[in-house]
Amino acid sequence: MQIPLPAPGAAPVKHKHFPTAHQAFIFRASEFVSFEKMAKILGTDVENVTECAAQMGITRAEDSRIWLEKGYVSIIRAMWHLLPYDQLIELLETDEATLAMTLREEDFLDIKLSNKPVCERVRWRELTPEEELQTKALKEAMRGIDENGVRPFDFRFVMPEITFSGKQLFDTRMIYLFSGLYQTPFDVDSESYCSDEMLESYRRLGINGIWTQAILFRVTRFPFAPQMSEGWEKRLENMKKFSDRLNKFGIKLYLYLNEPRSMPHEFFEKYPGLRGAVHRETKVSLCTSTPEVQNFLKDAVETVCRAVPELGGLFTITRSENQTNCYSHAPDGECGCPRCSKRPLADVIAEVHACIREGADRVDKNIKVFAWSWAWSRYNLDIIKRLPERVIVISQSERDVPFEIGGVKGHVEDYSMGQIGPGERAVSEWDEAKACGLETGAKVQVNTTWEGSTVPALPLAPLIEEHIGKIRAQGVRHLLLSWTLGGYPSENLMHAAKFFCENVTIPEESPEQKKACELFSKAFVQFPFHIQTLYNGPQNAGPANLLWDEPTGYSSTMTCYAYDDLDKWHSKSYSEDVFTDQFKKLCEIWEEGLELLKNSPETETALMARASYCLFRSSLDQILFIRARRKGDRAEMKRLAAREERTARDMLALMNKNAAIGFEAANQYYFTKRGLAEKIVCCIWLQNNL
Repeated sequence: MQIPLPAPGAAPVKHKHFPTAHQAFIFRASEFVSFEKMAKILGTDVENVTECAAQMGITRAEDSRIWLEKGYVSIIRAMWHLLPYDQLIELLETDEATLAMTLREEDFLDIKLSNKPVCERVRWRELTPEEELQTKALKEAMRGIDENGVRPFDFRFVMPEITFSGKQLFDTRMIYLFSGLYQTPFDVDSESYCSDEMLESYRRLGINGIWTQAILFRVTRFPFAPQMSEGWEKRLENMKKFSDRLNKFGIKLYLYLNEPRSMPHEFFEKYPGLRGAVHRETKVSLCTSTPEVQNFLKDAVETVCRAVPELGGLFTITRSENQTNCYSHAPDGECGCPRCSKRPLADVIAEVHACIREGADRVDKNIKVFAWSWAWSRYNLDIIKRLPERVIVISQSERDVPFEIGGVKGHVEDYSMGQIGPGERAVSEWDEAKACGLETGAKVQVNTTWEGSTVPALPLAPLIEEHIGKIRAQGVRHLLLSWTLGGYPSENLMHAAKFFCENVTIPEESPEQKKACELFSKAFVQFPFHIQTLYNGPQNAGPANLLWDEPTGYSSTMTCYAYDDLDKWHSKSYSEDVFTDQFKKLCEIWEEGLELLKNSPETETALMARASYCLFRSSLDQILFIRARRKGDRAEMKRLAAREERTARDMLALMNKNAAIGFEAANQYYFTKRGLAEKIVCCIWLQNNL
C-alpha cells in the first residue's frame, strides 16, 4: 500500500540570476551536502563540481549529515523547483515511499509545497562563453557575503534567574519543543535534537510540559496493516526515554493525537467494513462508528500510556487539515459515511475523545486528556456538552477577537499576537465547559506566530503580558503556549511566566528596552491581519523571498512559498493601498523603537527586534517592487532591489549571531544563510539587468 507522491504541475520558476540549472543546484546544495554527493547526482566527477563552485565564489560544502537528519524539509523546499523526484530522492538518501510519507505527514508539507514543478534532470556540463561571463558577475556578487558565525542548529538559550512561589495559577504550561522533529520525534534518541541546555532553560522559565506529535500506527502495532507500524517498539522505547529525560527537569511529555489517520482506497479492499467518508477522492476515513476502529483507538492509547508511565497527557484536534474521523472534513455537518451520516456530528466527535479517555484510564486516570476545539465551528457547544468526564477543553484564546485595522473590520481566526484575546468564542466555550464540570485550557502564541514566524521571539512583552493576564482572569487552568512555531526558550517567555504562580520575580529590563517593546507592540497592532495573509504573505520568508523581474505565475502557498502573489498576500479584505500603508505604519513605528536601542547592549530582545524589522521592511519593499513592476517603473524596481539587498545582508548578519533566526520546527530552516546569499545575488542581478 503506497502513498502517492504529489503529481507534477507547471514549469518551475525561472532563476535568471543563475546562468545554468546545475549551477543553481551546486550553489544551494553546497550548504547541505558534500561536493562528492553533488557530483554523483550530477553525473560527473568531484573536480568538476568543485571547480564549478569556485567559479561562483563557493569554496566549501557541508561535510556532515546534520541537514539530512534535521533539515530535510529545508532541502526539499530549496530543491522543489530544481530537481525531479528521482534526483531529490537521491539527494535526501531516501526512497519514494518515505518521501511520500514525509510530504503527507510532516505538518501538511505536501499542501505547503503544492504540486511538484516539472523539472528536467540536472546534469553538469561545460559553460558557454556567455555563461562564463555571467558566472564571473555571479562570483563578483558573492564577494563580501559573510556566511560565517554561529553554525546552523547551534542553538543557545536564555538561562534567567526567575523565582516562583505561592499557589500555581496554571497547572499545565506546555509548549512545543523548539527544535522538535515533527514527523519522526521517536525514530531517534531525543538527545540528537533536544539538548539538556534547552530543557534547563524551559525549567527555569516555568514550563512543565513539552508536546509533540504522535501517529498511533507508528508508535503501536496497527492491527489492520502491521507492516505500516514497522519499528513501533523502538519508537515507543525512545518515547519512554524522552519522557524520563523530561521528568528530570520537572517537565511532562504530552502527545498530540490527530486520529485515526485516513487511508488510501486500496486499504479498504481488505477492510470494506471500516470504510468511512471520502475526501478529495484520495483519502478515506477509518470510520470511528465501527467497534474495530474504536477498539484500535482505545488499545493504542492504552499501549502508549502503559509503556510511558510518566506521560503527562494527550491532546487532540478532531477537525484539522488532516482527514481523520468521518466528520473531520464534513462541510455543513454532512458526511458521506453510511454510518456516521445517521449520527449527530457532536456525538461522533465526542466519541473519539471517549475512546482516548478510556484508553488512558485503563492505565492511570491522572493522565490528562485535552480536546482542542479547533474548527468545531458552530457545533462547538454541542460537542462540549457530550464530552466525557475529565476531558479538558482547550480553546484558541484570540479566536473571534474583533479588530479594525486601516479601516478594515474583521475577527481573528487564529495565530494573532497583535490582536489580544480572549475572544467571545473562547469565553463561551470555557463557560460551557465549566457548566459541564470540565476544566479549561487556552491555546495562545507567546513567542512568535505566522505574523513573523521566522523570528523566534517577536519582542512584544506588553502584548504578551496583557493576553496571559486576561486568560488568568477567566479562571483557565491550562496553557498550550504554542503550536509548532513559538517554542523558543526566550526572554519573551519570562513575561508569560510572570503569571504562572502567585509570586514571580523575573530579571529587570532596562528602561530603554521596556520603552522600545512598548513601541514594537504599538507598531505590531498595525499588521494587516487576515488568516490568508498570515499563511500566504511575504512576512515569514521576508528578505529571503526572491524578487522576479517578471511575474512567476505561481500562487503563494500556505507558510511555504510567497512567490510574488500580491493579490493573495493582501486577501480580499485589504486593498493594495491599505495593505501597503499598514506595512508602512508598522515599519515607521518599529524604527522608533530600534532608535531607542541603538546604543543599548545587544540583548536577545534587541537582536530579535532588528530581525523582526527585516521581515516587515522586506515585506513592504516586496509589495512596492511588485507594484512598480506592474507599472513598468524599472528605476523604482532597481531602487527597491538595492534596498532588499541591504535588508538581506542585515538579516544574514543576524543569523551569524543567533542560529534560531530563520528556524521553525515544522518548516525547519524556513530560510538559510545560503538562501539569503542567493537573495543578495538576485538583487544585484536585478540592479545590473533591469
